[in-house]
Amino acid sequence: MYRGDYRQAIEAYTLAIAQDPNDAAVYLNRGAAHAALAEYELAVADYDRAAELAPEDATVYNNRGIAHAAMGDFAAAVDDYNRALTLAPRDPVVYQNRGAAYEALCDSEKALADWDRAIELDPQYAEAYYARGNLYAARGENQRAIADYTAAINYKARFAAAYYGRGRVNGLEGNYQAALADLEKYLELSPRAANREQVGDIVAGLRARQG
Repeated sequence: MYRGDYRQAIEAYTLAIAQDPNDAAVYLNRGAAHAALAEYELAVADYDRAAELAPEDATVYNNRGIAHAAMGDFAAAVDDYNRALTLAPRDPVVYQNRGAAYEALCDSEKALADWDRAIELDPQYAEAYYARGNLYAARGENQRAIADYTAAINYKARFAAAYYGRGRVNGLEGNYQAALADLEKYLELSPRAANREQVGDIVAGLRARQG
């Protein structure tokens, strides 16, 4: 698992299950390996079994929620995150994940409340600031978005997507020099980004504007 050989990990976990079919941790780990290979239905099946064996383990429900979300079943994901939070009500990661599911369900107020809570529980949670920044940007609340992207970068200096988000919003605000610096940093940190050519064109335009 640690070196990323998920297929071999699945084989080893399967052998372990043959020796002891009642070890919830093995199902949980095999589910994570399936999820890493985007085999989400198999992951959910393993998480289902882990939940039967360890119904008080919040990690099982959080991981199953992630798998449901990856399959596009965001309502099922929310249900799992709710169960996880009944067991671990102070886990910022679950709030972050549930916020993303609520956003996918177009319930921005619940998403915002969850990201607020995640940040309250972990004031250095870069991903939560980033997610909330994206929501503010979508609403046109650009100053709030910039503040959240900046917080994400402060707590995770190589957070490429946060540089991109802040650069885009800075451009909308007419802060072209700041936008240029952010987008250049994004390109530096994301040599294989799918939108690299598009961002490169924007950077070239901003450089021309700077003279």
